[in-house]
Amino acid sequence: MRKLLAFCLFISSVTYAEDLGLLLEGYKQESDFSKITKRDNASIVDIFTRDDLEKMQVHYLGDVLKTLPGIYISRGANNLLSASTPSSSSMPLTYTRLYINDHDVSSSSLGSAFVIWGGLPIEYIDHIEVYKATSSLEFGNENAALVIRLYTKKPEHDSGSKVALSTDTLGSVGGSFYRGDILENGVEYFAYGNVDSLQRTVYHHVYEDHTYDFNSDAKSYNLFANIVYNKWNVDIGSYRTKGDSFMGIGTYKTPTGGELDALQSYIHVTKNFADNLKMQFSYDRMEYERTYLDPNGISISTGDASSAIINDYYVSFHDDIVSLSLEKKLQLENHHLLAGGFYKYKGMHADGAYSDTNGSIAIRNSAKNVLNIFSLYLEDIYEYTQHTRFLASLKGDFFRYQKGVKSANEILTRVGIIQSYESFKYKLFYSKGYIPLTFYQQYNPSNTPYKANPNLDAMGNEFYTFSIEHNANSSQLKMEFAHMRIYNLVKYDRTTPNGWFNTSESSWRNYLQLDYNYMFDVNNKITTNFIFGNNSEHENYSPAFEALIKSFNSYKKFDFYNELIYKSSYTTQRGDLSLYVGSSIDFTSSVKYHYSKDLAFGMRGENILNDGYKQAYVGRYYNDALPVTDRKVWINMEYSF
Repeated sequence: MRKLLAFCLFISSVTYAEDLGLLLEGYKQESDFSKITKRDNASIVDIFTRDDLEKMQVHYLGDVLKTLPGIYISRGANNLLSASTPSSSSMPLTYTRLYINDHDVSSSSLGSAFVIWGGLPIEYIDHIEVYKATSSLEFGNENAALVIRLYTKKPEHDSGSKVALSTDTLGSVGGSFYRGDILENGVEYFAYGNVDSLQRTVYHHVYEDHTYDFNSDAKSYNLFANIVYNKWNVDIGSYRTKGDSFMGIGTYKTPTGGELDALQSYIHVTKNFADNLKMQFSYDRMEYERTYLDPNGISISTGDASSAIINDYYVSFHDDIVSLSLEKKLQLENHHLLAGGFYKYKGMHADGAYSDTNGSIAIRNSAKNVLNIFSLYLEDIYEYTQHTRFLASLKGDFFRYQKGVKSANEILTRVGIIQSYESFKYKLFYSKGYIPLTFYQQYNPSNTPYKANPNLDAMGNEFYTFSIEHNANSSQLKMEFAHMRIYNLVKYDRTTPNGWFNTSESSWRNYLQLDYNYMFDVNNKITTNFIFGNNSEHENYSPAFEALIKSFNSYKKFDFYNELIYKSSYTTQRGDLSLYVGSSIDFTSSVKYHYSKDLAFGMRGENILNDGYKQAYVGRYYNDALPVTDRKVWINMEYSF
């Protein structure tokens, strides 16, 4: 009955907006920068335009990604975000790379900084592109299967100043300010600042007649600046987040404290020379501190064959990353060539302190290392005819560590064809590559609190992707299919000497997406997605089926957005334990009123039916599923001057 009610509410809201003003035009299409940045050769791509984001009234990156077809966003027991595909378990951290403009927001220790930046407030973001089942060849950086690219606002469209304030029914508050301008001397600049306090629903766990709280509140600030002059482009960013540790990593899930305190700052410089030559330089600094407190015990490794039960867990990572890249585009008759390379220095320094409440255990450790990555790549897009293009790419990545970890050489290849025929477009790609390893998997001489294997090999992967789309005047019908095979699987067993080890096993995942989009006019559209997934284990570790319906509408001074997300039931297992999670339906709706061209008020209701997607947490002492998205209502105000 609840799911039927949600569908009726959704259809009635769409119909209301359509009846009141489907013929209104006026949004300036030339302001859609996504048409410029989209990379059509990079496999399956989903785009959230500026107009989409403004109507959605999303506050955080995670709010956008949860509406991404075929990618499920969940949070781990430690309150960090992760991603998975239909029917499959969470992806390794290095599967995902996050870019802000051209900057790869990376981490030496963790492999990807998405775990930190996943909760980023996005008021300063113009549009978002997500590339699925892709490789690094199109982006000239480290390898990944899921690439998320955020493009910031620019003074061409956002000249002047803007302040935004928001609050929600759980007590969250946020505020941001930005200013952009183009000076008489040709300098363009955009500056942004944000402070945010996110309040989340508290869940409880009773163990031995005592109630423990699962807190997941967070506070953050974000600073960003962009300066453009004479083909020089400089981005400077700094993001800090402090958040609770949710249920923590204790054996009995009985936390009494703990938090994450992470700060990452970067500078990225791009110079575009004549003849399509592009040089980039960047520096990142990340400080990551994590604490867990659990009076009933946290189990850690303390050497090759031993373990200990502690109550106080502290670990910190200090990363320094320097990157230099150079690439050149050129055309030889019908060949469009891209040649380039990059060097990346990734320094890591880890410290830890682990103790119990009675003072019998007090362990400290420290580790330092450096990874040097050298990479060369070449891509050729051959324009066979006006309607047919062939693509071939080759990339070599060479890993050299300062000490203690074996060197590695990895090769990536990719071939494909893109063909257009009247109103149809076909894409077929094959790629072969690898899944990068992280420092924490490979280097930790003390094997405390986790074990590492310096002789570990990266897992290999193969992608087969096919898509076909039909475009009419107002509609688009699309089918996308991806098959991924992973071999040389990596597993973890802390009873083994090095924890991580390779196996001869392989696995596969299939992904099928069907889309139908209809645009009534430039201000009103509806999108539908149906996604199916399965895997070689024939187990549903996450929902195997998902359906999304989203509508974007405008009428006079009002903008409307509605989304309905259905996910099927699933059963997840961990050893001899399992947990069944029922189907879910997440209904979100928002409305914005433009009082004037400078002042707007908005309201957004999330998980309105309180029946949204739940993440399974399987364990012997805590075995339950909790909502990923809170039920709440946001109220916001925007003023431009």
